[in-house]
Amino acid sequence: MDKTVAKAFALLEELAQSDRPLGVSELSERLGLGKSNVHRLLQTLISLKYARQTPESSYVASLRMWEMGHQIFSNFSFRDIAKPYMRQLSNLTNETVHLSEMDEFEVVYVEKIESREPVRTYTQLGGRAPAYCVATGKIQMAYLPEKDIRRCFQTANQFTPHTITDVEAFCREATENRERGYAVNRGEWRSDVIGLAAPIADSSGEVVAAIGLSAPASRISAVEMERHAEIVIGYARDISQELGCPRSFLATLQLNKEAEGARRSR
Repeated sequence: MDKTVAKAFALLEELAQSDRPLGVSELSERLGLGKSNVHRLLQTLISLKYARQTPESSYVASLRMWEMGHQIFSNFSFRDIAKPYMRQLSNLTNETVHLSEMDEFEVVYVEKIESREPVRTYTQLGGRAPAYCVATGKIQMAYLPEKDIRRCFQTANQFTPHTITDVEAFCREATENRERGYAVNRGEWRSDVIGLAAPIADSSGEVVAAIGLSAPASRISAVEMERHAEIVIGYARDISQELGCPRSFLATLQLNKEAEGARRSR
């Protein structure tokens, strides 16, 4: 790894995530770098238009970051395909619906439809969560090679009493999730939030995203959430089909006639 490049990206991320301009001294303290090093990196980022200096001699990330992120974000055509189905799913269940994709061993929330309930879960578009702790991540991980799952668990953390940190237990659940076509989050990332998700595959049959529901645990239990499983699977299958997913994969996403009828009546 090129350490200079890594330091520059760490500095850029610090600026991008801050809600206010940052000075050289504060950046130096946050990053554990010398002030002269921070200053040189800032000048490079400014010359490349990734950062700018304020009149008060502090620094902020420039809109170039937003432009690049927006361009990448707009390339996700499955968002446009998925959104009508997400609205239908939210209307049918009255829960918050998420669309997420994997980035290494984290999920990134790329689209969402809010629940109409006064008490609902909160997530931010572009926000991240450990994949092994949330339903959309768990179902995508179910399709990874076991060696990748084991690599993920080399740095797994215990976020709640329900977080699965034992790799053998997770692998067993991953097999079950893959066989039944959905995964459940039982308060594994945040104790007060539960969720359920199904996989979305592209024209190559590769799982590229997941669609899921989330709700406050105070309002609905994980067992009650599972009543929506076949409906979520159905919408995941519809989105996958529009992406040109092979029939062999679609055949693994089955749902009963009652669930199918409920979806089609919306």
